[in-house]
Amino acid sequence: MESKSPSFWKQHWRKLVAGYLVLLLASHLAVFFSKKGSEEEPAHRVVTEDGLVIAYSEWGERVGVPLILSHGSPGGGGSDFEVFARELAKERWVIAPDRWGFGQSTKDVDDYSFITDAEAIATLMATLKIPEADAMGWSYGGGVVLELARRHPDSVRSLGLLGAIGIQEGEGSGSYAVEQAKYFLMKLAVVALPEVVPHFGLAGDRMKRRAFARDFQDADMRAMRGLMESLEKPVLIVHGEDDPMVPAWVAQEHHRLLANSRLVVLEGSHFFPMGGEGVEAAVKEVNSFLNAVALGEKVDGESYESRRTNMKALWPGGPSLRGWKPWWLVMLVSGVLAWRFPRTTVFLAGCGGSLLLFDGLLALGAVLLVLQGKRFFGKEPTKRRPRWKRFLLVVDFLAGSVLGGLLLRLG
Repeated sequence: MESKSPSFWKQHWRKLVAGYLVLLLASHLAVFFSKKGSEEEPAHRVVTEDGLVIAYSEWGERVGVPLILSHGSPGGGGSDFEVFARELAKERWVIAPDRWGFGQSTKDVDDYSFITDAEAIATLMATLKIPEADAMGWSYGGGVVLELARRHPDSVRSLGLLGAIGIQEGEGSGSYAVEQAKYFLMKLAVVALPEVVPHFGLAGDRMKRRAFARDFQDADMRAMRGLMESLEKPVLIVHGEDDPMVPAWVAQEHHRLLANSRLVVLEGSHFFPMGGEGVEAAVKEVNSFLNAVALGEKVDGESYESRRTNMKALWPGGPSLRGWKPWWLVMLVSGVLAWRFPRTTVFLAGCGGSLLLFDGLLALGAVLLVLQGKRFFGKEPTKRRPRWKRFLLVVDFLAGSVLGGLLLRLG
């Protein structure tokens, strides 16, 4: 019998490994030299007693009670609010600090939690001699301004939650432990993996990637429900009807928990504070709210620009299908279906996740676990799937996600 010739890898593995290492070294050198001299000194900054830099953007005249905006994650910093803030600055003084790890603030800190970001705002206010401010947070920044109000109640006149996170049940699986496991995997993918892949800067700066991953790892929303229930400050809640990041039903729950709050649901998505759809309406609502606060007028109530008033419904007048669901139930149902119908279940995971019915990533994870178990522990272990068939699972998930996104916009 003729012996099989050695594979290409066995013949050339030394050359391939050497080429990979050369590319990796070149990539790290390119990133290192591109960073040199690229960091400009921020136009506006405050240096803390520990030598940390809090950079901030500023719009409008320094008159009256300022509006402080806390940005989301990931992002470029306070400058993300450029369009939104310039419109607001026609009537008021607006400040938007770069949170730790973002923009031109210090990148490497020990803690990226809501609390440390809130204390950074308090430090900024003390340095600029601001005794009182209105504070509004977009997305992740919602947790920051809530902590600011809890820790420094005398410094906060009113709050705003703009497409903002808050209660633990509104975060993906709704489980702190499960979300922390997901963020650990995200940290490996976002921070560690690019360090062993020659990306030549395309993956972004390592410290920024680290800040993004640590941002969510260090965030703890378990106390937010109780915090909201005890808060007496006037609060404006502005949310996009089709927000895929923070479902609009979460904003309705925040409104229910906050005794002195006004809820506004816009015909828009998550990114209206960055100049996206709904920004004009949001500016109008913010100005109206802050003017009422300044006059001591009542601010509570609800306003809907959307066709639905029940954000848990898929369509006007439909059943309340959205909302918190036990993470283990999502995985159990997905796993059972995956045993017989793997590709269909993957498609439904993508579609249901995009429609905000459940955590699509959890459902996908359950399918993959079941397929591995079926391969190794089934009565008749299946052969290794051809690569092109495994790729179909990715196609199915993406196709389901696209369909769900389209249906979300039409609902």
